[in-house]
Amino acid sequence: VLVYASYSRGNKSGGLNLTNIPAGVSPDVGGEKVDNYEAGFKSQFWGGKATLNAAAFWTDVFDYQTAIVEQVVGTNSTRNYITNIPLARARGFELDSALALSKHVNLNASLAYTDAYYVDFKNGPTPVEALNPTTGGSPISDLSGKPLSGVPSWSWSAGGDFAIPLGATVLGDAEFYGRADYSWRSSYYTAVSDSRYSLVPSWGVANARVGVRLVDAALDISVWAKNLFDKDYVDTLSVVNTGLVTATVGDPRTIGVTLRSKF
Repeated sequence: VLVYASYSRGNKSGGLNLTNIPAGVSPDVGGEKVDNYEAGFKSQFWGGKATLNAAAFWTDVFDYQTAIVEQVVGTNSTRNYITNIPLARARGFELDSALALSKHVNLNASLAYTDAYYVDFKNGPTPVEALNPTTGGSPISDLSGKPLSGVPSWSWSAGGDFAIPLGATVLGDAEFYGRADYSWRSSYYTAVSDSRYSLVPSWGVANARVGVRLVDAALDISVWAKNLFDKDYVDTLSVVNTGLVTATVGDPRTIGVTLRSKF
């Protein structure tokens, strides 16, 4: 068992806004400063067959850089620019584990929880549903305490793989192998304003692969499927004040064959 605790400081350089920006917004984008605290343990037991790791973290990002899409009040036009959020925070925990059931079968699983939110964002963009495209409204909203966009609260994954010896072949010793895994994440906003139309529903996808390979890796042929159950999902949702909502659609089920050789 290894128990640890750490503190780290990170920085990201600033930049310039080279686009049309609203009055009162600086063309200078300030640099970020990150303070990260982490504590946890790493362990192995059952003769090294089982692994369990855990970590808790607290991250404060000062002058967090983010891209803003803002309606020009009284019009159907929008403008994009980068600004700094005074303080954003992410805190939570992560668990990951692995288990060797035998020398031929291995399992793994992981779980993560993240509470990410704007600590101080009094000049945030107003969600488009709170603005009238003709008469306008205040483009500024206090988003302090609201969820940080792009971060699901919960995510988990699980998988397993196997390798069964086939013995000697004309090309050498070979084995039949396979892997399957599933990953899931909870809902999250993709607009900085936390517009309700940018809330991506939770989704999960499964992947699988089976194949035959030589033990010396000289030849490996496999059949695989990504998004095995052809789950319909989206990665992002973007909304403008006209009511148009666009999405980045996740990849559909994809099936293929891979031939690999090392020499």
